[in-house]
Amino acid sequence: MKNEQNNNEPTRLDFIRSLIADCRYDDAMEMLQIATEDEPDNIDYNYELARIFMEMGNYSSAVSNLELVLEKTQSSLLYFMLGEAYQADEQIDKAIGAYLKAITVNENFPFAYKKLGMLFMARWDKESAKEYFEDYLNLDIAEDEKESIRKILERI
Repeated sequence: MKNEQNNNEPTRLDFIRSLIADCRYDDAMEMLQIATEDEPDNIDYNYELARIFMEMGNYSSAVSNLELVLEKTQSSLLYFMLGEAYQADEQIDKAIGAYLKAITVNENFPFAYKKLGMLFMARWDKESAKEYFEDYLNLDIAEDEKESIRKILERI
């Protein structure tokens, strides 16, 4: 019975997440490097690495880790995070592609529509911006957010 893990005992991942929550990124990174050596395909470890890399401004490493996670599981949030990493790394075409994939996975994921509207507006592609902002307005978002998007649409 000594080999059974106590269910009240925190897991390695719980400990790593607590380090991240305490902004102890160096310690969390060290633990994650050890953990990924033991389990290189563990999506939770790669996801947490991506979060730390984003926080530290290392966007290309965040992209690499998110792509590893997306090979195993797909979600609109993961594609959105990938888009954020690409956008922060000034790879706008790739960011747009990631946001579009987020919508493909979940057509009711509002954040990707807003980002697409903003990116197309920044490119002076008013028709595409208008399309994504209008789609965004049709989703379940706060009324004050709808009002700010309506004001943007009036200017377009």
